[in-house]
Amino acid sequence: MKQMTMNPLTHTPSVVAVGHRRCMPFRPASTSHSRRARVSCRAERQQEARSHDTDQSRRSLLLAGPVLLAGLGVSPFLAEPAQAEIETNKSVISVRGLSAFQRSAQRNYLAQRSEKELKKVVTAADAPIALRVVLHDAATYDVATGKGGLNGSIIKSEELSRPENKDLKSFIDKLAGVKQTIDDRGKVAGQGPISWADLIVLAAKVAHVLSWTEQKVKRATVASGGSTIADAFGAAFPVPLGRMDADSADDAVKIPTQSASPAEVKEFFSKLGNESKGGFGAGKPPFWERPTFLLWSGAQPDPATAEAALAADDDFKNWKNKYDRSRRTVTRTEYEVDFITFFTKLANLGARFDGNKYLYPITLELPKIK
Repeated sequence: MKQMTMNPLTHTPSVVAVGHRRCMPFRPASTSHSRRARVSCRAERQQEARSHDTDQSRRSLLLAGPVLLAGLGVSPFLAEPAQAEIETNKSVISVRGLSAFQRSAQRNYLAQRSEKELKKVVTAADAPIALRVVLHDAATYDVATGKGGLNGSIIKSEELSRPENKDLKSFIDKLAGVKQTIDDRGKVAGQGPISWADLIVLAAKVAHVLSWTEQKVKRATVASGGSTIADAFGAAFPVPLGRMDADSADDAVKIPTQSASPAEVKEFFSKLGNESKGGFGAGKPPFWERPTFLLWSGAQPDPATAEAALAADDDFKNWKNKYDRSRRTVTRTEYEVDFITFFTKLANLGARFDGNKYLYPITLELPKIK
């Protein structure tokens, strides 16, 4: 570009190279015209400088984008010509070197794709049996020895063949196919197989959220309204992952039958995970009447009938009335929040967590600095 400036003596234009355009005054008749011409050319140069800075910023972002994505453990997509133009250095972040954000992102990735696969086979009607699998697996926890608990041993043939567990096999078989899909896809990302302990907990979560959404849709005047309420006002249901599976079956424990009396159910839960030896000053057991009402009735084939049976005992009657009121509301908040709280306690009973489970190293490709 060439810039035209005015010769103050002759009032004739001079050409100065400044780029690809020409800055010409409209009429170089006076000094004021010359001043306007210089201002016009100065503004044009400033505009070109800004355009140049914008191009440089855009190029910097294009180069930095893949690096940021790689930092999250996501393989950046670059077109073939761009890859050919940019020389890179590879750097590997080991599992030990992952940031807290990267660790959380990798676990969340497993949880999201696992729940997606579970929703393809698990239904709202599976909520009772899914909870029963979790309850029967956790019920083997022995406070004195620290053995048993939520460790996935429920899927082993020795435990499934026990009278109290025989009806769980069909659901375990359904989950086996889901687990295979999750594990196969995890290999692509370099992620290890999901443990049975984590899978049965996630399955129970998915089934119950589906069941709660179904109830809200039924209560809503318009079905879409119920779905909106479930999405916008549903209680948060976090499930920490990393549970380790047992190598062998746990010792058998006596679990109440479906026709057990409220007293039998109460006694069973009062001992579950209870380290207290009673006596003066002893607090409530971990699973007292309130969690017992939610978890026992929810794990039975017909939860409504099980609730009515428990309510024959005054210790459970008040809790039934309380949760009936909550479930008559549109959001059902109190019932769902309490269920999630006590379910989480059950799902962690005796569980052993591996802090590095499901984590994998990240390979970064960084542009070479020349």
